[in-house]
Amino acid sequence: MSKNYESIIMELRHELKERGARPQIIDGLLAKLLSCGGKSIASDLLSLLSDGDEADEGTFSLIHAAESFDDIVYVQALLLAFPRLASSAPRWASIVLMRVLNKEGARVELVRQLRNASVPEKKAIGKVCERINSVNTNFLAKTIPVVLAAS
Repeated sequence: MSKNYESIIMELRHELKERGARPQIIDGLLAKLLSCGGKSIASDLLSLLSDGDEADEGTFSLIHAAESFDDIVYVQALLLAFPRLASSAPRWASIVLMRVLNKEGARVELVRQLRNASVPEKKAIGKVCERINSVNTNFLAKTIPVVLAAS
């Protein structure tokens, strides 16, 4: 990871936590970060999500940037970040997972990758699926294959 990459991640974190999560600033930093390239971008972006952030618009920019990767890369990143995300930012964990559930290709990839995922990743995904189902049973058809893969 380059010093520039690390610097941009730190700037993003500072913008989200201390400066009001201004969408225009976040979008500029994301453009710089994406130009750096790298395998860990999507998981690094997901790890920045926090339920305490002031503005949803800036947080959605992070999610959209992470989702810009192909489904295989994005789901790998999601699984890597998800145990921490589910405990530290349960609201955003639910939102991110619902977005995956609503995209057929990503949902199929999630089921495929969950079969070989770590126990903490499986438990976190299963727990958030249960939470989603308790709020809205309309997701049951989409969460059942995911929950089975996570068991």
